[in-house]
Amino acid sequence: MTRLRSIPLLLAASLLLAAAPDAEQPEPLPRGPVLLQRFIRAVGSEAAVRSVQSMSAQGQIHLPGASETGRFEWAVADGGRCVFDMAFPNLGRSRFGSDGTVGWESLQLGEDTTVQLLDAAVVDQRRRRANWFELALTLPARAKKFETIGQSTFDGTKAYEVRMVDETSQIHHLFFAADTDLLLGVRLIERGPLGPADVTIRFGDWKPVGPLKLFRTVSINHADVYMKLVFEQVSLEPVPPETFAPPESLPPLPESPSESPDV
Repeated sequence: MTRLRSIPLLLAASLLLAAAPDAEQPEPLPRGPVLLQRFIRAVGSEAAVRSVQSMSAQGQIHLPGASETGRFEWAVADGGRCVFDMAFPNLGRSRFGSDGTVGWESLQLGEDTTVQLLDAAVVDQRRRRANWFELALTLPARAKKFETIGQSTFDGTKAYEVRMVDETSQIHHLFFAADTDLLLGVRLIERGPLGPADVTIRFGDWKPVGPLKLFRTVSINHADVYMKLVFEQVSLEPVPPETFAPPESLPPLPESPSESPDV
């Protein structure tokens, strides 16, 4: 009898639970590709990114413990043209570039300057590593896998953490600001001749540049060695062709082997 009497109570409790409003469910995490789309919209749009045909920048290089700052200046344009120039007080100057046909590198240490030819593939690889804007804006093309890990914080800012695998199978952990969708930073493990090294890259001070919104500071922590780039000027205006001219002291191009005449 006691069991029979409890049945109506159980039914009443079930009805009350069914009628009660659902408990607030956590908002589902945005998928990786969605966060990537939000980021591209935040910096302008896919069309705006594709419309960039040339870019130039200059600014300061801050090294740990250095009493003076270095300087950098670079320009890129379509057709594989580029020139990158970095100078450090009392350390020297490094330049490399291409006019779209000839690749070159110039190293100045004290009064000694050496100039050599570079293969186009080497110039392309070095350009990609030196142009931080290209690294950030070409994420959609370089990401082979892009999956959301979860909510996180990066330097105290609420963010979404995303695991990206690029075309070389390198794994990157990217952090997008939850409120602005902009890229806050990247963490990865870089493997080199001295073994694996923890690398953290920070992007800050985002400002409009033409149709885009671009960062103005990049901080790199490579195995506890710090470097910071401060962009004083960034332009999307056309770059004069002579900017990409190789040094006059560039060694002559090797002659192509002549074809043997038919016998």
